[in-house]
Amino acid sequence: MTIRHHPGDEFLLAHASGAGSEAVSLIVGTHLALCPVCRGKVASMEQIGGALLSDMAPAQMSPSSLPAVMARLDDIVENKRVPTADLSPPLIAPEPLRSYIHGDIDRVRWIPIGPGVSYRPLLKRRDGRVQLIRTAPGAGVGTHTHRGEELTLVLTGGFTDATGSYRRGDLQTTTPEISHRPVTDDDGTCITLAMTDAPLKFASPVVGLLGKLFGF
Repeated sequence: MTIRHHPGDEFLLAHASGAGSEAVSLIVGTHLALCPVCRGKVASMEQIGGALLSDMAPAQMSPSSLPAVMARLDDIVENKRVPTADLSPPLIAPEPLRSYIHGDIDRVRWIPIGPGVSYRPLLKRRDGRVQLIRTAPGAGVGTHTHRGEELTLVLTGGFTDATGSYRRGDLQTTTPEISHRPVTDDDGTCITLAMTDAPLKFASPVVGLLGKLFGF
């Protein structure tokens, strides 16, 4: 698997520092599970950040600080527990995505939204939405531009649009100046993980109404 499209360094840095939103962290983290090049970049960023922190003067902490932090970590671990799933390889959905769907792609209950297109919403926050999208060969989402940023990670299959071709592991970043219509390649079903921080702007009024109905 050769990955040709990667998230920008600003996304990797935000992920390394923990400054990214949950929506962005989900999609960037899933890309990292598939991309050794970006994992290496993030590891280097984390090392640099650790070196900078080591040069800072220590701050005074109260005796109760450490127990309080450990208690919060225990709560997080408890809340993150999910039912054990069959994780036999090959996996289409690596972590962290797998924890959101409690297993691999075969656990997803798809919602049809048009000819050859179905989806499953995963996350809805004020700063971003994340959903899985499944499209049949030759099918695709209608022509659209963007009111914000859209990140699309290919999990299986591939698609092509005016900006290029994307296969498993590739992450496409689109902004308001880009108008495109992604179409699934002819060699099989395409499943993507998509994040938007603002609603899309569809060229077709009918598709636009459907987009509002389904949260695009």
